[in-house]
Amino acid sequence: MAGLVETVHAVASASDREGLFAPGEVILSAGGSAVFDIVARQLPQLLPRPMRTILRSGCYVTHDSGTYERLFERIRERSGEPWQSGPGLRPALEVWSQVQSRPEPGLAILSMGRRDVSYDIEMPRPLKWLREGTHSTPQPTPEKYRIDKLNDQHAYLRVPADADLEVGDLVGCGISHPCTTFDKWQVLMEVDDEYTVVDALRTFF
Repeated sequence: MAGLVETVHAVASASDREGLFAPGEVILSAGGSAVFDIVARQLPQLLPRPMRTILRSGCYVTHDSGTYERLFERIRERSGEPWQSGPGLRPALEVWSQVQSRPEPGLAILSMGRRDVSYDIEMPRPLKWLREGTHSTPQPTPEKYRIDKLNDQHAYLRVPADADLEVGDLVGCGISHPCTTFDKWQVLMEVDDEYTVVDALRTFF
């Protein structure tokens, strides 16, 4: 990314010298949720004319529970103590489904699939579960829970043979790519800390 920023600077400077910009403000823009720190620090450039730097980073809206979560740790390492001491970005997008079947001891079939959740980078990560009449709030899932396969409308959740998971239980999953999850939903439900729905958000992706 640093090399790309240098290239953008060189092109912008050459374009300005040769008078290739139209009158008015010059806009320099770059994206990348994994490298927004580099863009924010290095992309701004002084030209002898009005200019604006725009950072295009999609994960500021929701962040994720997979790839970008790990990449954000690299940003924290690069950015020093102020970033490392703060709370950082937190995931804000979950896809909830219901246990439809327990066909064998180590497997639960969930009511979500490739039509509902992103899978282009890695599988959804089961984070929470809830049993109506037993739990008042979602509970963390055991670490050994994992989804290893998706059909169009079903997920294969691998669990220990003695897992306390029944048909009808709800399972909430974090996702590893916000963009391709937004693409599957026209409306997202906004909830508060108690999972009470407080708003509905239209998506235009």
